[in-house]
Amino acid sequence: NIFVELAPQYRSDEGDAQYVTTVADPTATLFAGKRYVFGYIRTKTVSLETRVNWTFRPDLTLQLYAQPFVATGDYSRFREFAAPRTVKKLEYGRDIGTITHHAASRTYTVDPDSTTRGNGPAAKFTFGDPNFTYRSLRGTAVLRWEYRPGSTMFFVWTQQRSGNDPFGDFQFRRDYSGLFHDRPDNVFLIKATYWIGR
Repeated sequence: NIFVELAPQYRSDEGDAQYVTTVADPTATLFAGKRYVFGYIRTKTVSLETRVNWTFRPDLTLQLYAQPFVATGDYSRFREFAAPRTVKKLEYGRDIGTITHHAASRTYTVDPDSTTRGNGPAAKFTFGDPNFTYRSLRGTAVLRWEYRPGSTMFFVWTQQRSGNDPFGDFQFRRDYSGLFHDRPDNVFLIKATYWIGR
């Protein structure tokens, strides 16, 4: 007798004011000498909860549980607020200054007051590409053996592994195969109960 349950989940979200970093800049007088950098972010999460209950016979059963999980975050359109107590944002490279992406070093360089007429007094600053992929896998196996009426032994194995990469896009083959290259943490337990009858 075997029972299998699968519960896949997928979620996609977007936000236009995800905090990225803070940069000191004495020319940013509206914010007391600091520039607060935000970005547009698109996140995706995918998981698959799996349960298996296997009854070999009434006194011997096996329960399996596994949940692979992948979350990605893709950043773009970096910006800063135009002034305190306002929701208006100024996007680098469109509303103010310039922004350059360096693919090899996975960084961005911003000149916040550069124009077609030249550079302003504000210094350029660089920040790392905040894109991310996070993945994890949790698994549990429980073998239950009732070796005599009322007395049971449990053999429990759990494994957890996780990892991350600097990618913002979700790719099923790459991300799920990466789960099996991450270093696992394994725990094995044995529990026994013994019924003392009259």
